[in-house]
Amino acid sequence: MVAGLLNKGFRAGLPLISIIFLLTLILNYLSPIALEEDNYPNLFYNYFTQKISSQLGLTLLNYLFIAIGVFLVNLICLNQEIVEKQNYFPVFLYLLLCTVGVNPRQIAPQIFTNVFILYSVYKLLDTYRDETVLRDIFNAAFWLSVSAFITISSIISFPLFFIVLLILRPFYWREWIVALLGFFLPVFIYECMAYLSDFNQWYLFDATELYFQVLKAPYFSEYYLPLSISLFLLLLISIFYNFVNGFGNTVKKQRAKSILLWFIFFSLFGFFSAGANSSNIILTYAFPLSFFIGDFLYNIKQIKIANTILAFLLFCVAIVFLGQFAVI
Repeated sequence: MVAGLLNKGFRAGLPLISIIFLLTLILNYLSPIALEEDNYPNLFYNYFTQKISSQLGLTLLNYLFIAIGVFLVNLICLNQEIVEKQNYFPVFLYLLLCTVGVNPRQIAPQIFTNVFILYSVYKLLDTYRDETVLRDIFNAAFWLSVSAFITISSIISFPLFFIVLLILRPFYWREWIVALLGFFLPVFIYECMAYLSDFNQWYLFDATELYFQVLKAPYFSEYYLPLSISLFLLLLISIFYNFVNGFGNTVKKQRAKSILLWFIFFSLFGFFSAGANSSNIILTYAFPLSFFIGDFLYNIKQIKIANTILAFLLFCVAIVFLGQFAVI
């Protein structure tokens, strides 16, 4: 039944998305414990974790940015031709992965970062076969640079930005100069403020050096393990399906899928970064996972098979929430 709704686009999928959103919001608010902690020293987290102590405030703030991310995924589905317009699986999966990955007792910086990354990807996809693109390129670079001050793991998206630009457009030096200006401006603004306040100067450079110095195997909670293994296997199957059947029936779809592959590759650094755990990894990969697996589920001809896969994923999500309530 769930797959049947998600095969019919926005009108059929919206009630299901709304129910999942509200149900998980309540569950996260009521969760007495958190299964994992975010201990990585991100500037955003270190500042705001001291400002917001209310459980309701934390939950609402996290879910506000989950909602914005879901909205952006929906826009990409409708306007950017990565998947069929009737395919609502990516929106559903992105929401599911974000709600299960968010920490009920902390601000989730990766949720905020995902919003800036999704917006940057959306603006870059808008530049495909367009002539007046300098503003879009500047905005995409600017907000991607801002995201590095929220969580330093988004630094891996900086080289990816220029790879995406090469995939979507022929090389024009003016566009690359504008992109570099977009990346530079947030750093310049921050350093001016840091200099005037004499606090935490050269943060981005020091944090980047620390990020690449401390690489180690991630920690996987036993509660997240079934979901993590299931997502990994589904991702492999989805990528294999795309290689066998093609990346799409239009050039833009093919290029968009290749961008997702590059995103997965560069995210490997986040996989091995210090402090990485199950929930952080799921949130980092939520964007490409939702589109690859969502497209695969949409193209399964037997609706019962798609429903079975979704039921198993929901069961894995239920294990996480049962763990947060100390039931298992």
